[in-house]
Amino acid sequence: MSVCSPDSYTFIFTAHGHPNVRSTHRSTLEVTTEHFLSPRGDCILGVGASHSVRNVDSALGWILRQPGSRVVTHLSVGEVTDVVQGFGSPDLTLQAPIALVWRTSTHIDDRTIAIRCDKAAGSINRKLVQELINPSALLQITLVVSVPST
Repeated sequence: MSVCSPDSYTFIFTAHGHPNVRSTHRSTLEVTTEHFLSPRGDCILGVGASHSVRNVDSALGWILRQPGSRVVTHLSVGEVTDVVQGFGSPDLTLQAPIALVWRTSTHIDDRTIAIRCDKAAGSINRKLVQELINPSALLQITLVVSVPST
């Protein structure tokens, strides 16, 4: 689902939990469309995502690439929530077919949806992570992207 206004865009999608969710990585947070997760995937918060970075709405891609765009990501499983704040970039390619990655750094690759984020996987609400160890848990991801008024 998406909602668009002249200076902001809201995009909602989902992912699922998995018994191997650890969410301990210090610099990245990832959601993947794949259904398998090894214990080494310590940045992954959800699997079986309904969208990858490649198939997000084109209007969302446009606003993410605007200079100064802000990305606020709301993560929720039932009543348990967390928020990650970061930035878009004109350099985002948005081409990866299987994942979305939020980064605390400025590194950009084909999976990157936001950079300079205030949280990575290891900083996510531990109650939310505990919920996502259950494979039947549904993670709702709400991206709210805005650009500063000129």
